[in-house]
Amino acid sequence: MRKQTNPFAVRLVVFTSGERLPLLCRRSTGTPLFEPTVYAITELRAQNRASATIQQALRAVMVLYLVLERLKIDLDQRLGEGRLLELGEIEELVRWCRLPLEAFTGDQERPAPPSRVVTLEKARMKSPAPGHAELDPNTVAIRIHYIRDYLKWRADGHMLKLGRNRAGTGLSDLKINSEIVFRSLDEHIPSSHGRNDAEQRQGMSESDLAKLIEIIQPDSPENPWKGEHAKERNALIIRWFLTLGIRRGELLGVRVSDTDFQTNEVLIARRADDPDDPRANEPNTKTRDRLLSMDEDLAVLTRRYVTGVRRRIEGARKHPFLFVSNGTGKPLSLSGVNKIFVVLRKKCPSLPDDLYPHIFRHTWNDRFSDVMDTRKVSEETEKKMRAKLMGWSETSGTAAMYTRRHTARKAREASLDLQSKFKLRPKDGS
Repeated sequence: MRKQTNPFAVRLVVFTSGERLPLLCRRSTGTPLFEPTVYAITELRAQNRASATIQQALRAVMVLYLVLERLKIDLDQRLGEGRLLELGEIEELVRWCRLPLEAFTGDQERPAPPSRVVTLEKARMKSPAPGHAELDPNTVAIRIHYIRDYLKWRADGHMLKLGRNRAGTGLSDLKINSEIVFRSLDEHIPSSHGRNDAEQRQGMSESDLAKLIEIIQPDSPENPWKGEHAKERNALIIRWFLTLGIRRGELLGVRVSDTDFQTNEVLIARRADDPDDPRANEPNTKTRDRLLSMDEDLAVLTRRYVTGVRRRIEGARKHPFLFVSNGTGKPLSLSGVNKIFVVLRKKCPSLPDDLYPHIFRHTWNDRFSDVMDTRKVSEETEKKMRAKLMGWSETSGTAAMYTRRHTARKAREASLDLQSKFKLRPKDGS
């Protein structure tokens, strides 16, 4: 028995122009895999996909290659034989798509030499031990979608070669087999609109929110952070999430110059492949550019952070980004933001298990719905206002994802109101 590691890794190359290109590499040599690299450049990058999207696609392709290695499948050889995958192999691939990448590592039997035939049954015997929780269905769907697209790209490329060589029989076989494989993968993609709404992510409850605000006060005895900068910065970050409803990448992309303290406004800008951003894993704004208003309290706290604890960190003067790391003063990273919430949950286990930055986007939308109800704003106007503030197009249906708690409350109130109209008169003396 030995500790087996993932033989592949998705690595990020940063060019002098600021462009970031993810590559699927073999971990032992650092060499990019040829076909996935061509796929990333000619298919994904050519479609102007963001580097984060390309990373996501290549991680899915990495799952495919991990399964191919486990089953000892040579994809080039299969294409040459006019086929892709057997139905049993598709089932195995989909099964692994449901698991985190950690499931591919751990104490495993030493792989059989390449010359040995590894059956599907033996591969399944090397399945992960119980305890690996399955991924969110949306994540599984994305993985299968990208794997399907990659296999289609490989099959189409091979069929074009066969067509030029006039190898009609092989072309026909591969076309038929590919259609079966793609149809089977499509059938295994879980629906993103499941019937179980109870487990879908919602905004924070009033009690959890009150507890959180109490803990993050810089002078609170329960505050989990040490140092003046960490306490002020982290409290301010959570205030930004709560009051502006922005994403994690949007927050980290804000520059000091984006905040206008004369008008109390902040620009949320899209700056993909920013040459001024030293972070390899560049935070990105997924939605549209927009100008958001800050209330007086948020503007004062932000200005005090810029002119106070941030200014006293020497490294913070070397770049334009608003939120900086402790000690070094470098732009705060995505993992740095995540760590804030890991520490919070550890310090206060009573806080929600899903206390991550994105929960505040749901919370903001819940509060926005309440304000719209109080002001009796029409549904159409509310939709346009929400889309503007969130950076969505007016025709986007994304809002439904962020208003579950409010919708559930309104439905409950309507149900109770309806029930009250059908009360039975109790019998005398009962």
